[in-house]
Amino acid sequence: MLAADASPEEAGAVARDPWISAQPAGARFAVRSSGVDEDSAGHSFAGIHETQLNVRIEHLAGAVASCLRSAASPQAEAYRAQRGLAPDRARIAVLVQRMVPAVASGVAFTVNPLTGADEIVINATRGLGDAFVNGQVDPDELVIRKRDGRVVSTRIGANSEAGDALLSLTPSQIDELAGLLRRIERHDSRPQDVEWCHDGQQFWIVQSRPVTTVSDGHGAASPARADIEWTRANVAEVLPDQVSPQALAEFEALLNRAQRQFMGRLLAPESELGPMTKSFYGRLYFNLSQLRRLCVMGGAAPADLLRSFGHTGEIQPEDEVAKRPPLRELLRCILDFVRIGINDLRMADRMRLHEARTLDALAHASADPRPLPDAQIWQGMEWWRQAGPEHIQIIFTVGGVMFRESAIRKACVAAGFPYEQLVYPQLGAGVRSVSTQQAVDLVALAGVARCEPAAARYLSANDGAFSGFRLALAGTTFLGELDRFLALYGHRGRYESDWALPRLHEEPAPLLFAIRGHLEGPPPNLHAVVERQARDAADAWRAFEARLTWLQRWTLLPRVRANLRRLKQQYVWREQVRSDLTRVVSAMRRWHLTLAGRFVDRGWLSARDDYFLLRLDEIGAIIADPSRAGELRPIAERRAAERAAQRPLRMPMLMRESELPMLVRQPPGAQSNADAIALTGQCVSPGSVEADVVVMRDPGEFATMKRGAILVAPATDPSWTPLFTLASGVIVEVGGMLSHASTIAREYGIPALANVRNATTVLKTGDRVVLDASGGRVLRETPRPEEKSAVVALQR
Repeated sequence: MLAADASPEEAGAVARDPWISAQPAGARFAVRSSGVDEDSAGHSFAGIHETQLNVRIEHLAGAVASCLRSAASPQAEAYRAQRGLAPDRARIAVLVQRMVPAVASGVAFTVNPLTGADEIVINATRGLGDAFVNGQVDPDELVIRKRDGRVVSTRIGANSEAGDALLSLTPSQIDELAGLLRRIERHDSRPQDVEWCHDGQQFWIVQSRPVTTVSDGHGAASPARADIEWTRANVAEVLPDQVSPQALAEFEALLNRAQRQFMGRLLAPESELGPMTKSFYGRLYFNLSQLRRLCVMGGAAPADLLRSFGHTGEIQPEDEVAKRPPLRELLRCILDFVRIGINDLRMADRMRLHEARTLDALAHASADPRPLPDAQIWQGMEWWRQAGPEHIQIIFTVGGVMFRESAIRKACVAAGFPYEQLVYPQLGAGVRSVSTQQAVDLVALAGVARCEPAAARYLSANDGAFSGFRLALAGTTFLGELDRFLALYGHRGRYESDWALPRLHEEPAPLLFAIRGHLEGPPPNLHAVVERQARDAADAWRAFEARLTWLQRWTLLPRVRANLRRLKQQYVWREQVRSDLTRVVSAMRRWHLTLAGRFVDRGWLSARDDYFLLRLDEIGAIIADPSRAGELRPIAERRAAERAAQRPLRMPMLMRESELPMLVRQPPGAQSNADAIALTGQCVSPGSVEADVVVMRDPGEFATMKRGAILVAPATDPSWTPLFTLASGVIVEVGGMLSHASTIAREYGIPALANVRNATTVLKTGDRVVLDASGGRVLRETPRPEEKSAVVALQR
């Protein structure tokens, strides 16, 4: 250590210090600055003063001089001025250390600096940590619960390469480092920010300083990014509560790359507003702060987007007002606006390109992976990973309905006509989406079974498991028609976006159950439904025209007609794109299952499903170097433990990041008795029906569904389609106009209400309710006895 009051002669003679002279020939050194006012409880000069690594002994004097000069650098002076530190305190001591040949290195915090939670956060990278500290490398991140040492989340850095893609630390090294960090914190009696490295044999603690900025759990002192709003709306509908770690990591990276590629500078830099998607405790979230920015940049009211997304919070009055972006920001994004506008104008061409790409991807994935070596299977999967961002650009193009809906909404306001009364009938009538056609074809398949006694007897008498159905139905017309149905729709299934879960062609029991339900009563008159929808659409259009002035009929009417036509087409295309991409995912699932079976046969994993606990980069690393296969079991075991620890968490649908520790610790909120009798939500398919409800939390509970019942669920996606054909109405806790289930309900002609808070806890299977979707409410006909007495007590 060279003291702060050392003379220039002492600084120049540092290389002749006896300790340095005693080091082996060729030794390298780290030269670090240490200000006398640095790293106090209130100030951390991390990154402000000079540090030089891998310094040869002959260059020590120059490195020391650079560190001394950094006390007067512009960034150091600005930092002191910002914190009111006197300029005369700008004195520097210099620490010279022997360089450790780091195999892995990084920083760690003994308290979560973002949320204030009592957790250890470790950031790690292979080799030296200087690139990571300088922000040039995205590190691995581990979060460890301090009270019991359990790893609650892990993330491999985005800069990992296929051959070097496992975590930088082994499970035993993670435990050892966590123990060291707890000892350091106890020694200093306060949270620490620690720099560390590992030389392949042991850990070295390079530096430890107090953590100077920690959130109080409410975002009070946390970094600006801690106050980002996150939402699960529009994602909780298509992904299970806990996505497989493999699919979760891929979706997070894929969506961030694709969104940034599509939106360009319309999105704020990640350093300001964070990424577009991020996972918390195994659940994927969309960045609502970035989405609000998109509204501002496009001159749209945030409320329009929030309604389409199925926003679970209150829509504030200020959300109804479109804001103008700063002119400078607008000019920066002009090329992005032009590019997105061209995509919109050429949407039909983009769809044709998408269809060609889908055929190409299916041709690629249709090869039988079983004869292929591991490396060739991996190349096939890697091809799809790299092509993914380009393939899903079409989702953003056809899904960009917000500005078109906003234009129609403004026209309705100008005409004094309710938006929903005009738009919903138009979206329900006409050409069906592929998801709704699946429901119609399922009803037709039930008609085949109805006309074939052998098939009808088997389906009606079955216990619902339908094991051995192929043998029992061999030779029937119905089995041939079922196979044709599965050829069209068998790629779909329960939470079909997660390829860890089986498809309908693997487990067709939900289809057979729905068909059995149709056999219990007369066939539905779908022709009458189509006629009613066409009549309702025509009536709504005439009523809208009647409200227009003669001038509006010449100016407003053509624009509304064109926008409605395009809006309907976009919703139909959106369902097609979803189905096409799911077909590719289903085909690639065969490749994953082939590898999973091999890993189990070789003893690398205990069970086939353990494969989906691994991230694809981890799999690629093992295929590149099979000698590391022994690392797979510990990874799978650790990740299974993480999922088990995260499973009971009640993750919020809407949050600020700084609020997360408090929210996940909250007990379930008690519902008011008034809410137990009347529930409200957002109409996504108009109509009214009175019936018993069936509450289902997962489409895997299909055997509880009853024909003619109102389906009540947390959220639904196309995997619930077989149950929609049995339902007389739908109530969901999550969803909006953009929900796939909303499209199916409108086109199939059943009333649906979304964003009905706590519907699955307030309503019980067997409750008789009136679902008034057009009025946005659910009324239970007869309150339960305990609710009657509670309401009387409240009224008193």
